[in-house]
Amino acid sequence: MAVIIVLSGCSTNEENTISLDKEQSYIPMVNLNGIIYSSYSLTKQEKYTVGEVFGEIKRRVPSSEIQKENLTSNSYDEGTVIYNVKEDNEIFLIEESLGVYSILNKIE
Repeated sequence: MAVIIVLSGCSTNEENTISLDKEQSYIPMVNLNGIIYSSYSLTKQEKYTVGEVFGEIKRRVPSSEIQKENLTSNSYDEGTVIYNVKEDNEIFLIEESLGVYSILNKIE
């Protein structure tokens, strides 16, 4: 007894193309007084005391743009609050949601 298995497949270029229209991965950034800061989540080892309000995001720009105006971001919405920290005058906290903060650290 013999068993014959036939496999067939087809492919079109359309199925194998990658759309370049999809948003690509990017680093959340904020412009504060002409200096670009990147954002990352706090770790359990990092402890900062929330200080006074520094400002809030005035405008969100497309993720692919470099922020040229003060208080603009490629990630955070208008109205997102930025705070000074008491431990380091070069680090800021941005409130992602009520009581949840990320660090803004200067890009060097």
